[in-house]
Amino acid sequence: MLSIYFSIVVVLLVTAAFFCVCWCAVCGVPQGLAVSVRALAAKGRAHRKRRAQRPRREEAAESAEARETAQAQAAAPAASVNEATQVFNFGELRREASDEATRVFDRDEALRAAGGSEEAASAAKTFVLEPEAEVMESPQPPEVLEEYFVRHFLNQYGAVSRTAAQDTRTVTHHLVERARALAGRDAADVLTHIMVQEALQNAQRTYVMLPNDTVLGMVGDAFYDVAQGSKCDTRTILAYDALRVMPRMEMGQFHALSLLLLFHYSRNMDNVDGDALRAYGERYVAPLLRELPGEYSGYQQLEYLHCVSLENKDTAFGQVLRDSYPLIFSFRGCMKSELTSLRADWPSGSIVPSLFNSYFKAAVIDDSLLPDYFEKYRIDSEREQTLLGALLHSRPVAYDRREVEHILARVSPPMAELQKVWDGSLLRRSSLTLMGMYIAQIHIRELIGEEFDLSHWM
Repeated sequence: MLSIYFSIVVVLLVTAAFFCVCWCAVCGVPQGLAVSVRALAAKGRAHRKRRAQRPRREEAAESAEARETAQAQAAAPAASVNEATQVFNFGELRREASDEATRVFDRDEALRAAGGSEEAASAAKTFVLEPEAEVMESPQPPEVLEEYFVRHFLNQYGAVSRTAAQDTRTVTHHLVERARALAGRDAADVLTHIMVQEALQNAQRTYVMLPNDTVLGMVGDAFYDVAQGSKCDTRTILAYDALRVMPRMEMGQFHALSLLLLFHYSRNMDNVDGDALRAYGERYVAPLLRELPGEYSGYQQLEYLHCVSLENKDTAFGQVLRDSYPLIFSFRGCMKSELTSLRADWPSGSIVPSLFNSYFKAAVIDDSLLPDYFEKYRIDSEREQTLLGALLHSRPVAYDRREVEHILARVSPPMAELQKVWDGSLLRRSSLTLMGMYIAQIHIRELIGEEFDLSHWM
């Protein structure tokens, strides 16, 4: 019964509410109700306005980049249909992303990006060229070329003394005069050859570093060999290379090369007795004993310059003398009675005293010269030749350094001094190369005045 009444009440209330809504829709809202509604709406708007004026932390933390992005989006053409639905062009976004992934810039773009033009870049890379070479349009006389060569050599160095300048003029004039002396050759044409000019510059450098008459003659001889020879000639190449290494050498090294040439590669056929050895020591050995290199580095430098070769075995100076003069130092000789029994009248000068006391020997240094000895002193009998050869070899002598030292000190003090230097330095292990022979030859020629024939090795 109660449920029936409750259902009726609900239906009445719904009907009343529906009636009120229809009334308001047709006749409008009553004035009092409208005023109260408006008052509530105004109150709500005022509350929202106060909240809008209050700064939010999120809005205060908004970055400048986000505001610029918002302004850019506002300035860009509208791509949306309305505020609720916006259409994006993803093709353009993908294209922009692919363009920024990897780009290859050409030279023009790189210069524009750096803020410079092509002209500015090329101007930054320019450098100062060297002055142009002195090109002769016509042949010049030797005296003009001489001045060119002097100035060119001096201009290679930052500062030169008056002495160096004067030495340069001295050696250059000497070399030009040697070029003038070439038979059948034009001096100006020879002096303009590149190989000759390089040899001339090395000769200038050698003399300026060692200014003495001996070196002046040496560089003049070597320069002359280069100027008159051809590139396929061995002597020309040796002279050219010698001038290249001579500026790095000292006088003592020239002396060492000369001593090696004297005792290893030559021998004096007149050294048959003590008097001849004494004269030989004074003329050839004494001038070469000065400033000899005593340390390993001096000979190592000569080996580096391809002037000598250092062997693994020692050759004492006494042994060198025995090899070069075997009948003088390796055999004592024979008694005078033995010689007179062989022949009563020996020609003057054919028999000389031996270096060993109370003995005599033939005036010859080794067996290879015996035929010339027999011919010179008219010993034609084969019997006499055979017996004399047997007598000369009848008393061999074993090598004894002290005995050789005693003999040399008695007959030739310079050679005795050389024995000490030789055995105490790397002279005992050194042998000459072709270039070492050439330098020693021109050095002996200028210092001693003796000409050595090297045609056997060249």
